[in-house]
Amino acid sequence: MRPHTLLFFALVLLGAVAALSPALANAAEMKLEVNQNCVDPEWPCWTTEGSALRPQPALAVKIAAGDEVMFTDHDASTPAAVVWMGSAPACTGVPTSAMTNWEGKCTFVTSGVYKFESSTLFDEENTLYGKANYRKYEIVVAGTPTDLTTSASGETQTEAMLNGSIDPEGNTVEYHFEYEGPGVIGKQSTPTATLSEADFTSHSVSVQVTGLEPGMIYHFQLVATYGVGKTSVSGATQMFKTHAVTAPTATTLAAEGFKETEVTLKGTVNPGGEATEYFFEYGTDTHYGLKTETATLQASGGSNQGVSATLKGLAPGTEYHFRLVAKNKQSPAGEGLDRSFTTASPPAKEPPAKEPSPTPTPTTGGNPAAITSSSPSSEQPKTEPAPSPLFGSVKLASTQHGGVVHGSLVVSSAGSGGQLQIELLAKGANAPVGKLARSLLHAGKLTFALPLNAKGKAALRRHRRLTLTVKITLTPQHGAAVTVTRGVGVRA
Repeated sequence: MRPHTLLFFALVLLGAVAALSPALANAAEMKLEVNQNCVDPEWPCWTTEGSALRPQPALAVKIAAGDEVMFTDHDASTPAAVVWMGSAPACTGVPTSAMTNWEGKCTFVTSGVYKFESSTLFDEENTLYGKANYRKYEIVVAGTPTDLTTSASGETQTEAMLNGSIDPEGNTVEYHFEYEGPGVIGKQSTPTATLSEADFTSHSVSVQVTGLEPGMIYHFQLVATYGVGKTSVSGATQMFKTHAVTAPTATTLAAEGFKETEVTLKGTVNPGGEATEYFFEYGTDTHYGLKTETATLQASGGSNQGVSATLKGLAPGTEYHFRLVAKNKQSPAGEGLDRSFTTASPPAKEPPAKEPSPTPTPTTGGNPAAITSSSPSSEQPKTEPAPSPLFGSVKLASTQHGGVVHGSLVVSSAGSGGQLQIELLAKGANAPVGKLARSLLHAGKLTFALPLNAKGKAALRRHRRLTLTVKITLTPQHGAAVTVTRGVGVRA
């Protein structure tokens, strides 16, 4: 294809031009040809990217709002025209149908992207440049960026999210927020950030600030800068208030990691904006009586923080109650709801084989079942405690303080699967002051911890010492129940 000039235009800088195409040099007047040929070496129509044998014309140029672009066709042999695709600027002397030997200009008052096409530029295969299409071009007219400061969000005692929006109007824009208030020396600025999109669309921007003081009012605004001279535009000033310090809150969660004598208590604490102490209360009833070591949480931004504590030395197979408590300078203290757990029972063990023994006479109370046998040294019958086919030895102990009876017994294979009931009876009145029931028993040793009920605790506080009867009844799956009684004393 023979070299020929189809269309070119000259860019005359009548105002401050924002960032120009890389193909342009800084000058008072610039000329830019936008087709595939350069007939004038002073017109930098080619980019320098790629091979020197494969240059590319500048298909886009950026100017500032109010600038003019001059279009010229000096080729008398080939008609040329400028056809706008979409919005068109105000033009004089620029034909929209193909003509020869013409000159005109267009003024771009409104910012935006203007696209035009010349139907005469080639887009065919040639041996030097390969397949190309140099018919479509655009002029980006950069305007003045606008920004808007919107309301803050996510306020806590010490933090807040500052929000705003920026329309870059075709410019590369940097932005930051300025804020001031209690605890801030002068006017503080957030780190500068860059809005990557240099388009004509509004973009939301946000920056989080920390280190604020609780319950205070702060003012802030969005500041955007653009251009070589770093021109600034600022949004309106907005305000927000941080949350005040409040009393802590505590939430008791389910316990985890159950073992025979160990468990982990869980919960969450919201410190309420300042350092807060917390601990777990626990015990065999809702009076608790025991607590874990006190720990401290530092002030948070009004969010819950997970806490835990591991208990050891518990009684196997025993139900316990617990709750989480949190305290700081504010009132009242935060108290979680009561929860309960039961420690694991020991694994079932088969008792050692025993010689068969006479079946005892079933009884519902009083002394253990007994058998009568003849003694070789006496003609009179002799009464002895009878070993039960359902359970073996019974051991009891009481706490010195608190009114809890601990005990153990051995369940035989004949008693496996049955039900166990243990009652505490006040001596004399024979009134029940505690009760415990277990079902689906396993063969082997079984331990228990049975606390006094409210009536029994009241009596213990009044008398300082109680003598109790422990009534143990085991009902097998098949056959009659067997009951034994034992005495034990408890002290306040």
